[in-house]
Amino acid sequence: MGQALSTQLATLVLGREARQRLRASQALLVVLVDVLLSFICAFGVWTGLIDAHLALAWSSLTLLGVLTFYAVIRSGWNERLSPTDPALTMVQGVFSVFSTVTAYLICGPVRGASLLAMAITLVSGMFALKPGQVRRLSVLAVLLLGATMVGGHLRWPDRFPIAEEALHFMMVAVVLPAIAVLAGQLSTMRHKLRQHRHDLEQALEHNRQLASRDELTGLYNRRHVMALMHKEVQRAERSGRPMSIALLDIDHFKRINDSCGHAQGDEVLKAFALEVGATVRDTDVLGRWGGEEFMVVLPETDAAGAACVLDRVHERMRNLSFACGSEARGVSFSAGIAAAAPGEALHLTIERADAALYRAKEAGRQRSVVAEALEATETTALAQAARPVTSCAP
Repeated sequence: MGQALSTQLATLVLGREARQRLRASQALLVVLVDVLLSFICAFGVWTGLIDAHLALAWSSLTLLGVLTFYAVIRSGWNERLSPTDPALTMVQGVFSVFSTVTAYLICGPVRGASLLAMAITLVSGMFALKPGQVRRLSVLAVLLLGATMVGGHLRWPDRFPIAEEALHFMMVAVVLPAIAVLAGQLSTMRHKLRQHRHDLEQALEHNRQLASRDELTGLYNRRHVMALMHKEVQRAERSGRPMSIALLDIDHFKRINDSCGHAQGDEVLKAFALEVGATVRDTDVLGRWGGEEFMVVLPETDAAGAACVLDRVHERMRNLSFACGSEARGVSFSAGIAAAAPGEALHLTIERADAALYRAKEAGRQRSVVAEALEATETTALAQAARPVTSCAP
């Protein structure tokens, strides 16, 4: 119960989306820091070092500002207001610079301590801002503090002695640019780490593609198709729904290689893969089985439905042709279809589809043949048990 409540509270305060939760938590951290600074400011008022009215005004405006940043981030407006910097780091940095300069004016004899807040601002920006942004922020801080110190001395020379202001300015002019340089180095390291991570992810994705894709056609390779078929068979067993496979073989492909060249043969394979992939359904799985053979896995589809799908592929192939010398040649294929029988081992279903494919070639090619159901073929050879399918009702 306690954990559930804390989870609900965290979701309420920070939101659900991971990146927005991080930004909201960072904004709340800034709120916490400014609350603590307000308590320190109140202590300064209690000791008589800081004017109470000025301290109240500074604390109120600063807390109002940081709470506004939190509200904008928590509401999601930050992603619309600043798509390039959704954490609003630069805007918050500029606000923090002006808040620190104001604190420098009101803190009297302990104003030097307020300069630590400026360093915190730049250090926080190191982890989100680009080097150029940190440099611009540090230049703004140095110039604004310098102008404030000069104005304070001219307006209240007793409160802002020239020697103290010069010392404070020299410290700021050295420390803040140094932080900006460190920010640049840190940003470079972050960039290299991101690049290395990106390169590693690309290499892993390339390896995954090599492990599951055929290099020539881009289709799933035989090993991956086998893995997907095993999953579909298991799902069909659980659901009781049908599942069919179809083994496709490009007709007379050896003649294409012999008369037109292997390069043209490769182009035919790629074009065939594209045409079949554009014709089968989104739920079907198409892969290269080997050579000029392709496998189609048809989930939740019986043999008749699979034959309908293959009829559409045959129809589409009538419009496919390729150049071989001075003539144009068409592309056709033969196919064997087998519906997985309950309890049948996958390799037996594949064998029945292969036998049906063999029968399609014997019958003259350019056709699909459906293997008979397993129960009806237990006493006959699988190749003899196949029957041709010549049409499919729309």
